[in-house]
Amino acid sequence: MIEALRRAAPALGLRPPVIATLDTLLSCLPPKRNHNRVFASNATLALRRNGVSDRTLRRHFAELIEAGFLLRIDSPNGKRYCKRDPEMGTVLRFGLDLSPLFNAYERLCSLARQVADRQAHLDYLRTKLRSTIASCLARQGETALLADARRVLRRKPSAEELGHWLALLSDETLQAESEEPAEELSASNGQNVRHHHSSKKELIDKKATETEPDTSVLSEITQICPQAASFLQTSIRNAADITSHARQMAPMMGIERQCYERAEDKRGAMEVALTIWLLLEMQDRIHQLGAYFRSVMLGARSETFCPWQLLEKLRKRGGHQRIVRGQQYACGGNPPVAAT
Repeated sequence: MIEALRRAAPALGLRPPVIATLDTLLSCLPPKRNHNRVFASNATLALRRNGVSDRTLRRHFAELIEAGFLLRIDSPNGKRYCKRDPEMGTVLRFGLDLSPLFNAYERLCSLARQVADRQAHLDYLRTKLRSTIASCLARQGETALLADARRVLRRKPSAEELGHWLALLSDETLQAESEEPAEELSASNGQNVRHHHSSKKELIDKKATETEPDTSVLSEITQICPQAASFLQTSIRNAADITSHARQMAPMMGIERQCYERAEDKRGAMEVALTIWLLLEMQDRIHQLGAYFRSVMLGARSETFCPWQLLEKLRKRGGHQRIVRGQQYACGGNPPVAAT
């Protein structure tokens, strides 16, 4: 009983000294009894509580009564005692009644489990943030953002605060991964570097990019993003199927309809839909998908984030066969077409 109460105390708002007083009351109950009344005087209780004052005891009793775990059954003279009628077999008991505490046992156990789960979640988030900080330090060195994140860990942050910092660091990490280095010309004097021939085939491909992604490109999206594809009810036939599926998944990711529509107005339906597919594929690395989507589509990262480049990153990482043509496209424009 007392162990469950100690675990549930944070959710109940009971301080450790109040729990200690309640434990003292429980110690006054005999093992074999037919009631839950405590008859010990305040002096006896104070002695068992290592000499706390009578005023402290009364304050703790008031908190326990307010919490619904204690009742005062006062006698006419204020003493705690019981009187038995031998003829009728009835008993009058005046004292501190702990019956509400025993009646609340199941609720206390449930609260204790909830508090334990919440604490485990906090410990997980702290460990995840600590690991993310270490990864960022190894990859890019010390930054002001990482220094602030380490200071957060020295306090007792809430789950929301830890999630906010995980979203910030994940945002920075994924944005760095989506940036491709500029292509450098070779120092060789070879003719293949100094001369580029635009073939008729390239002109056809360029015209194709002005419409919508090739069927092969759509197939590659489903291969690289199996998490999002697992929710499909029908096969992907065109770009409209990609965008329609993304609109259905967005609310499940915590993305509001107004935010999604603003992103479509700014970036286009296909880029927004592709971002949804990519975020679902990387959901284990992003704590708050809705916050990250808002940042890369409408926030400070929107100018540098390119879903097509990130798709290419995932393709290379997963070892998928190359279908999308090279990195010559600009984000915010038209998607690439299939290579032949």
